[in-house]
Amino acid sequence: MLLIDTDPGLDDAHALAMAFGRMPADELIVTTVAGNVGIDAVTRNAQHLVRAIAPGIPVARGAAAPLLGTPVEAPHIHGADGIAGFAWPDTDLGPLHPSHAAEVIIEAAQVHGKDLAVVALGPLTNLALAIRLEPGIIDQIGRVVSMGGSPSGRGNASVTAEFNVFADPVAAEIVYSTVRNHTVITWDLSLDNRFTRSELDGFWAGTTAAASTLRAIDAHRQSTEPQYDTASTFGRVDPLAMAVALDPSVVTAEDEHAVLVDTTDGLARGYTAVDWSDSVGERPKILIPRAIDRDRACALLTL
Repeated sequence: MLLIDTDPGLDDAHALAMAFGRMPADELIVTTVAGNVGIDAVTRNAQHLVRAIAPGIPVARGAAAPLLGTPVEAPHIHGADGIAGFAWPDTDLGPLHPSHAAEVIIEAAQVHGKDLAVVALGPLTNLALAIRLEPGIIDQIGRVVSMGGSPSGRGNASVTAEFNVFADPVAAEIVYSTVRNHTVITWDLSLDNRFTRSELDGFWAGTTAAASTLRAIDAHRQSTEPQYDTASTFGRVDPLAMAVALDPSVVTAEDEHAVLVDTTDGLARGYTAVDWSDSVGERPKILIPRAIDRDRACALLTL
């Protein structure tokens, strides 16, 4: 069972499509969290993607704000609606799951146990809430793969911090300090593994519902964003996280250390500090991939 906690979001859409095209609907759960844009928009986008690619997957709405402070969003990257103004062909979204995302995570952990993998593509608010409500789930969930952090300090939301952790550093600290069997796909890995326009076009050149949906979204983005249209390489950080979740053998080299998060509101807010010397004691160690099998990753990114 795969639970995807997400804030779609353009590259979230690609990551979701990867899972939707490979797994049965009854083995997937989607929960949403405010991140790239607000909770209403990301939830609508998740519902649209489910409707277009894999009807029947439950979608549960989650946190509208970080655990502390005000929401941090990125409409300058994803557009006000999170999907660059793309006009969905079908406006019938269907019902949402009646429970909050944190409750859905708890229930999934209790029902599926070690058979449950959680892929967190946005801020970690929902997972942190679930842990605070029911701490026992950290021993029940089989595996967590999250996208977040920049141990090198090459930030994309600030000078030092990656967006997902910057948006809710308190939630990230809760998850990083408690969850075992946790793999973190960092912004650094994405910077080291960018893709050409030819590779991107190949990812959605097929005839599946997933490919045609992502192809339409990408064509719209090219037609409306000159900088995107003329770029030579592209990051795919959420799809890389999904690739590792679907096939851990994509990773060819990794480190394993505790990671601490700066939860203050200063210059280092959201900075992810790796305990390279293993000096902090009982804190869980996190797997941090630093190299991937690019051919295998490209095969998984292809819809």
